[in-house]
Amino acid sequence: MGLLRSWYTERVFPWVLERVGGPQSHALRARCVAGARGDVLEIGLGTGRSLESYGPDVRRLSVVEPSTGMHALARQRLDACTFETETHELGAEALPFDDGTFDAIVCTWTLCSVQEPDTVLSELHRVLKHGGRFHFLEHVRSDKPNVLAWQQRIDPLQRVLACGCTLTRDTETLIRASGFEFESLEAIDCPDMPPPHPKLYPLILGVGRKP
Repeated sequence: MGLLRSWYTERVFPWVLERVGGPQSHALRARCVAGARGDVLEIGLGTGRSLESYGPDVRRLSVVEPSTGMHALARQRLDACTFETETHELGAEALPFDDGTFDAIVCTWTLCSVQEPDTVLSELHRVLKHGGRFHFLEHVRSDKPNVLAWQQRIDPLQRVLACGCTLTRDTETLIRASGFEFESLEAIDCPDMPPPHPKLYPLILGVGRKP
């Protein structure tokens, strides 16, 4: 079972993730990423679909991604970057960076999958400079009772098929509790989110600031 799970996690799921989404979701990711500048950290790089959206004001990008399979698919995109990059094959629960290292942090569709979101957000807050910005795009727990009921029904299968991703995490509350102040926050319904239905993936797009 362990070998089968590893094969699925490192070979099949990266291939699936590379093909998920459509023009609207890719445009939202681009909006999230485009405002980052200076020394930037991205956690949960995945297959690197975000890399082409970074603007000219990025000086250096550090990426954190625990999956070997994701790194393999992202390699060509990383090599094509016009700014300096460094990669770390690890999770975000214990980041190997000093306090106040980064001007900006980017996180797209990642906090839904980490096992310890409070710990991850605490680490992001720690390594961000005072006044630095946290750019995020995440799918979250629905505030509509009928949609939430379906999220709860499907969530056990979702966690297995999507390698730990949960539909029911209240990520907005977690970000607030970690010490970030919201500069902007949008609630968005995106029509080309994955099956079984896009309504199961209400999104938040925003920028938090470390005061």
